[in-house]
Amino acid sequence: MKKFILLFLMTISFSGFGQKLKDSILSKKLDAYRHLTISLPPSYDREIKKVYPLLFLLDGDYLFDPFQGAISYGNYWDDLPEVIIVGLAQNRENERDSDCTFDESTGLPEGKGESFFEFIGGELMPFLQNKYRISPFKIIAGHDVTAGYMNLFLYKDNPLFNAYISLSPELATEMEVRVAERLGTFKQNMFYYQSSADGD
Repeated sequence: MKKFILLFLMTISFSGFGQKLKDSILSKKLDAYRHLTISLPPSYDREIKKVYPLLFLLDGDYLFDPFQGAISYGNYWDDLPEVIIVGLAQNRENERDSDCTFDESTGLPEGKGESFFEFIGGELMPFLQNKYRISPFKIIAGHDVTAGYMNLFLYKDNPLFNAYISLSPELATEMEVRVAERLGTFKQNMFYYQSSADGD
């Protein structure tokens, strides 16, 4: 019986980490609703004046759970700060490919890729900042084609994101060199993590 009570109490104590909220935003740039999955930190409702870093996930359909688990674990042991996690759904109608179109020669977004770029900076980020208590520190993460695409945010005069997590990126021509050069031009701290495996 004691083991059952302990298991029950542990389940309740960890339940705050597993809550997912669903939201959506109507984008004028994309002429469509885009769907979001959101995880608020355990202290969000208690500490009403506290602001939190944003972790924004492209490919949120399948990156959300692994990132939420890693953040929850790190936060539990005080190794990672609490963050607001927002995952953008991009796999309902294979939006991830059309969202991330770019010109092969310049590496710049084109077509729907340009509209998607404007949606994130001009519509989605203001929407999130108005609705949630987000600090100035923002992180973006993506995988494969979305990881390659997110590098474009480095080229804004005032980049939207302070940190980039690039998982097995599919990069435009010479983008490995361009990203390294661009990172060297920033006066403020910019964080960039890239991982890939054999066969990527």
